[in-house]
Amino acid sequence: MDVVDANLFTKKEQITSKSEMCLASVIELALDCTKEMPESRINMKEVVALNLPNLQLQGTISLSLANLSSLRELNLENNLFHGGISYGLGHLPRLRVIDVKKNQLNGIIPPTIGNATKLLNFSLSVNRINGNIPEEIGNLRQLAVLSSTDNKLTGSIPEALFHISSLLSVSLGKNSLSGPLLIPEAIFNISSLNYIALTLNKFSGRIPTSAGLHLPNLLGLYLSGNELEGEIPLHITNASRLVRLGLATNFFSGSIPTNWESLRDLRLLFLHDNHLTSEYGLPFFQSLADCRMLQYLDVGYNPLNSIPPNSIGNLSSTIEFFEISDAQINGLIPTSIGNMSGLTTLVFQNNNFTGNILLEFGNLKQLPGLYLNNNKLQGHIPEAVCHLSHLGRLNLEGNELFGIIPACIENLSMLQHLYLDSNKFSPKIP
Repeated sequence: MDVVDANLFTKKEQITSKSEMCLASVIELALDCTKEMPESRINMKEVVALNLPNLQLQGTISLSLANLSSLRELNLENNLFHGGISYGLGHLPRLRVIDVKKNQLNGIIPPTIGNATKLLNFSLSVNRINGNIPEEIGNLRQLAVLSSTDNKLTGSIPEALFHISSLLSVSLGKNSLSGPLLIPEAIFNISSLNYIALTLNKFSGRIPTSAGLHLPNLLGLYLSGNELEGEIPLHITNASRLVRLGLATNFFSGSIPTNWESLRDLRLLFLHDNHLTSEYGLPFFQSLADCRMLQYLDVGYNPLNSIPPNSIGNLSSTIEFFEISDAQINGLIPTSIGNMSGLTTLVFQNNNFTGNILLEFGNLKQLPGLYLNNNKLQGHIPEAVCHLSHLGRLNLEGNELFGIIPACIENLSMLQHLYLDSNKFSPKIP
């Protein structure tokens, strides 16, 4: 037998809970049989792959797996296994893949994993793994993917991990990793890296000023939800293939860089919830206008303290989500907003915008969410708002609007949430 694979079941076959328990028992029995078996029986030591994802299998992962000396791939993703990761897995000399994500595993990452030196993919995400990342993980010189998002890991990241030149992806978000020098400069020297996700931890310190200089293949950098400080290094845009950059919910300060134009493939930029500032007139928008693939942009909850430039309307026509909330923005909403025809969410709440609600909002035909609440907008609600046939949420509360609410509002068949409190509207309701 070369492969034990749950895909032996056809999609049309109904796998009941009883058959799942039976299958688990059969596998356990088969693994136990590797201890000593008559020559006439199947030699389970010849199994090279054990693929059993998405079966709701329960119990602990058998210690007998360590007897499968030819095993190259172990995939138990999305089951209900509990208990720890077997120390014996580190003694399987041919093991290339360990994928046990989306189970209920606990305990630590065994230091013996450093002995599985041919390991390429080590995926533990969405479990309850705790303790430190062992230093021995630096021995996995062929490792390409390390995924341990949404666990309970603590301590710092071993610097040895970032000396593995084969690394393609490191995902360690949603843990409690912390400690000094949490983002070692070595991480930015691995030219093969295309994905770094350290979101929602307790990392502190600064991004190394050389970040981006040696990351020509980086596609995603996610550092949101930490305790990082200092300025966003200008060199970060040297990672010219960046598609997604998340630096939100930290303590970054200083001016938002104005050299985004080199990131031609950028689709997501989240800088919200920091202490970032900008020169008057928000010149960073001008450089972002050259990012023609941009879809998601959030620079809100920063003390920008400026008027919005008309160049906002030069942002990519592909932009779908645009937020600049609670950023001390003053003055008129630029009429060029009407050029952003692909918008699905526009959030300008909690600022000091003045003037009327733009007629140009009527050009945003795809818009299901418009949030202009808690500003200083005046005048009537224009009938142009009634042209937004996809509108599901409209929040205009907390302004200085007056007059009669247009009767055409009732024609917005998709509208589910309408907020008009704290204005000066006529008591006549359509």
